[in-house]
Amino acid sequence: MGYRKKKRITGSRSFRTPSTIPLILLLVFLLFSAISLFLSSTVFQDHLVLTELFLFLAMSLLSLFIGVVASYSRIHNWIERLLIPVVIIGTIAAAIAFAHTVFQLYEDIGDYEARKFNVVEGIPSSLTYGSKNGPDYVSSMMIDNKKVIVAHLNITAKTYKDHFKGKSIRLKYLSHSKFAVSIEKNE
Repeated sequence: MGYRKKKRITGSRSFRTPSTIPLILLLVFLLFSAISLFLSSTVFQDHLVLTELFLFLAMSLLSLFIGVVASYSRIHNWIERLLIPVVIIGTIAAAIAFAHTVFQLYEDIGDYEARKFNVVEGIPSSLTYGSKNGPDYVSSMMIDNKKVIVAHLNITAKTYKDHFKGKSIRLKYLSHSKFAVSIEKNE
């Protein structure tokens, strides 16, 4: 009878198997992010603020999940010693940014339901392209030094050029998160 080497659960030398409590925490992150994505895409489809709130909550939790998983990586060479902390710091920063947007959207729920929107009118001085929908979608507009997020309105560069370019527009937006509620030509 010879000595038998224990078989590793993960099958990899570069990853430590987490103990029970961190493993449960990872599963809770995944469960809550899956529930948030489900709520965002199906249940609250007609409520702009809740849809975006749960979407950003899911992104925040997934960023934390990636950061916690990266913290369990074993560091063997110099490139791993450089990259693993960068990944951990980057995911924590992303999670904080997403959580900040979640809190702003939470503050906007009452205004959205009461239909209290801020209004800005004028010709956009600048546009930002590239959003969750793709690189040819308008993600934000700047009018009178107020940047308003319009990514969720699905305005393509072609649609903007055909309908809004060089024309005065009226944007209704939420006060805390600066998410646009509607866009229309100002006639």
